[in-house]
Amino acid sequence: MEKERIGVGKYLSNALKQGLQVFKHPMKLLPTIVIGAVWIVLGYLSAAMQPFPMPLKIASFLSYAEGGLFGGVFGAVGGIAGKVVMAVFINSLILPLFEKKLPFVGVAGGIKGMFTSMTKDTARGIAPLLKGIGLALLLYMFMNINEGKQNSIIGVVALVMLLQNIGNQGGFLFGLLFSLANSMSKGKVPRYISITRFLTGMTLGFTLAIGITLLGKHWCLIGGVGFLLLGTIFGLIFRPKKETAPQNQTPVAAPN
Repeated sequence: MEKERIGVGKYLSNALKQGLQVFKHPMKLLPTIVIGAVWIVLGYLSAAMQPFPMPLKIASFLSYAEGGLFGGVFGAVGGIAGKVVMAVFINSLILPLFEKKLPFVGVAGGIKGMFTSMTKDTARGIAPLLKGIGLALLLYMFMNINEGKQNSIIGVVALVMLLQNIGNQGGFLFGLLFSLANSMSKGKVPRYISITRFLTGMTLGFTLAIGITLLGKHWCLIGGVGFLLLGTIFGLIFRPKKETAPQNQTPVAAPN
């Protein structure tokens, strides 16, 4: 069945309405409430207790509790965005268990989908792949402003969620990209392979960002901008050619 072609505005509106449905089932809010309480407690203790005990450091790392506590206003906004991502991840991990389902179904298929997408239409696929890497590096830096190891868990979380989106060819991010493509394609049908290739690039980008953090470097900003520029250049080079009329075709005279 062909996916309904809607613009980004309608897609976000539908996603908001669907998200508000959770308030009709208060138990589904429990994971969000619990993780919110954990953030508050660990955030307070990290400021009050110096040195921070190792068990609490581990708990802070796993929960992304210190996200947004560095980097001023920009870092705080990035931390809020990261905490939204983490809350979605926690809900995706726990809520399926209430329905006796396995969490993160599709991650294994996402890994397979990554390799499959990289073997098809390789020339035109370079641009979305590079752009995806660049965007992921910038998003990682936004959510982990000092690119420190303590908040690097957000890269792992984003990585898992992206693989699930690729494997299921669904989820919020996949749908958002599809609706963006609908809005920008001027009537053309968006190509699933291009969206999958872009998400594959983002997956590789978050993997690269985690590696950069483990090396103790701060290269995400320059790397992100560089990959986006390369993606733009390759997009111009491998832009699909418009069909042209045969040269021997006689032009039709305009009516008098």
